[in-house]
Amino acid sequence: MSSAQERQAGTSGSTTGYEPGQAPSAYPQAGRHEVMQHRGAVVGFTATAGILMLLAGLWDITVGIVALSSNHYYVKSPASGYTYRWSLHGWGWAELIFGIVIFAAGACVFLGMAWARWFGAILAVVGAVGQFMLLPFTPLWSILLIALYGFIIWALLHPREEPGQI
Repeated sequence: MSSAQERQAGTSGSTTGYEPGQAPSAYPQAGRHEVMQHRGAVVGFTATAGILMLLAGLWDITVGIVALSSNHYYVKSPASGYTYRWSLHGWGWAELIFGIVIFAAGACVFLGMAWARWFGAILAVVGAVGQFMLLPFTPLWSILLIALYGFIIWALLHPREEPGQI
């Protein structure tokens, strides 16, 4: 490496693979921008899925606390012959625990943990199945959440360009 007096102003001292007027050889010329745009989209989708997981967790925690604290917020559904029956107390505990777990998984997605993406996708499948079970009681809300969980699954399992990327 050369001394500071021998270097030209604005250079780092290393000229390996660099000619004036040309890009460094470490960067491929063809397709570089497409890969970076794809990477940005994947990171954006993963961040959106993490935000939705955090919000879904907070919502489930709130619903669980309301179901456990008072019986007059929820009414009996006319679907009395429905196969899946839960007591309000059991449903409240299930929502509370699921909300805490999905909130923690959403936080781990933001921390960049690779296992959190897989775990979050599994939790989204469980959440979609749970909303399917609540379909007769809250049909519009359940359909909306099933679609939301579908987006979370897609965003978390979207293929990455390189192994080990977030």
